Amino acid sequence: MHSKAVDSKASLVNLFWDQFLFLWQLIKLRFLFWLGLISFVILMLKLMPNFAIVPIFFMGVDFNAVKSRQVILPVFWFVYFVVPLLIVLSGIKQLWQVRGMQLRGLRYSPLSFAVVNIGLMGLITLIYVALTEGIMALVTDFSWLKNFKLLQFNGLSALLVLVINNFLGIFLLLIIQATIGRFNAPLGIIIPFSWLIMTVYTTWKYNPLNSLMLLRVNNNNFLLLLATTLLMLIVYLITDRYSEPDY
Repeated sequence: MHSKAVDSKASLVNLFWDQFLFLWQLIKLRFLFWLGLISFVILMLKLMPNFAIVPIFFMGVDFNAVKSRQVILPVFWFVYFVVPLLIVLSGIKQLWQVRGMQLRGLRYSPLSFAVVNIGLMGLITLIYVALTEGIMALVTDFSWLKNFKLLQFNGLSALLVLVINNFLGIFLLLIIQATIGRFNAPLGIIIPFSWLIMTVYTTWKYNPLNSLMLLRVNNNNFLLLLATTLLMLIVYLITDRYSEPDY
């Protein structure tokens, strides 16, 4: 009876918000610092003449530049997608180290733990993307935005697709960080970092992170990014469900 009660939808929602408040205490300084820094950079770039904010952050590197070995790391692109990893770090693992024994005593199932973890990563991603890209949209010239095209979309619709695309990319990186970091915290940071760098300097067309560059995105790699994110969700649920929590 008690186990069924704590695994109900209402109990999971309560657990989610309780855990979010604890997680916020762990990451709030990093979140405010990095978000403030990126916001400051966006506003400073706005002051520069003839600069469009969205391409500066998301244009990336095209395959021709890679083939000709004329690649310069797109710093703003790299930093934008690395910052959520730096905000969270091992926060999810720390959260359950602090609260795990108490919650296990309340007989929450391992699956409940995993589902709440995913929800927390999704919420952090949503807040980060909404705030940063919302600021970008506010300081972007309407004339540029009206002509912005992404896949088969134009204007505000294209901007919305960009937000969804970037949400999926950051969410995927956080899931990978949490999955690997569960067993080895340093590798949980190193592998997503390395994957982002590898994306810049390689032309592997089946790399789902190609979708995060405006110069590379197409329908195929967007769908590949979506499929990879869903696959990693399943992998995370399985590893979190059947591995022994490290409290």
